[in-house]
Amino acid sequence: MPLNVLEIKTLQELGGSLADLEKDDQIRAIIIAGGKNFCAGANIKKMKEINPKEAEAFSRLGHEVYNQVETMGKPVIAAIAGYALGGGCELALACDIRIAGESAKFGQPEVNLGLIPGFGGTQRLSRLVGVGKAKEMIFTGEIIDAKEAESIGLVNRVEKDEELMAKAEEMATIIAQKAPVAVKMVKKLINENQEIKKGLEKEIAFFVQCFATQDCMEGINAFVEKGKPRFKGV
Repeated sequence: MPLNVLEIKTLQELGGSLADLEKDDQIRAIIIAGGKNFCAGANIKKMKEINPKEAEAFSRLGHEVYNQVETMGKPVIAAIAGYALGGGCELALACDIRIAGESAKFGQPEVNLGLIPGFGGTQRLSRLVGVGKAKEMIFTGEIIDAKEAESIGLVNRVEKDEELMAKAEEMATIIAQKAPVAVKMVKKLINENQEIKKGLEKEIAFFVQCFATQDCMEGINAFVEKGKPRFKGV
C-alpha cells in the first residue's frame, strides 16, 4: 500500500500541477487526495543522508509549495484517508477545507526524530486547533484518529472512506457554482487575518538547526533501524 512519501520530485510536481490549475479559468475548486493514504510525510531514509544546507533547501521547497496551496486564488479541499503525518499533515493544514475518511490518522511525529515540523506545522496547526492542543501534538508526536481530529477542529468533517471522494467532489461542486471573484477575495481576506510569514521563516531556521544536532542523527538512525532513540539534548 503506497504511503505517498514526500521527496523533492514529489513537491516539484505538486507545485507544477497547482500552477497549471491556477491558470485554468475552467477550474474553480481543487481537491488534493492520496488514495488509501493521503501522505505519510518525508522519506526518512533519505533524510539520513542530507546535511543542514540540503535540509534548508528541502524545507524551503516544502514551504514554497504549501504557501502556494494556501495563497492560490482557488479554494483547495483536502480529502484525507489513511496516514497524514509530518509533511502530509502539514499539506492538509495548508488546504482551505479538510474532509477526512474514517481511516484517517493525523500527527506531527518529527520530535521522535529529534526534529520539528519543517513545512509550516508549527504555525498552521495552532491556528486550527489552538495553541495548547498544537503544543501537545507536536511535543508528544502523538497520532490521532479522524474522530479526534474533527473534535479539535483539525478537520471540517468525517465521512466513510468509501464516500470520501464523492463528498469532497460534492463540496467542490457547490463552491465552483459560487462567484469565483468573491470566493477568491474571501480566501485572501481570511488568510491575511492569519499572517504567519515571520513564523514560517523562523521555522525553517530552527528546522535546519535541528539537523546540526546529535539528537537528530540519533532519532533518524533509530527510526531507520527500528530502534528506540536515546536523546541527550545535544
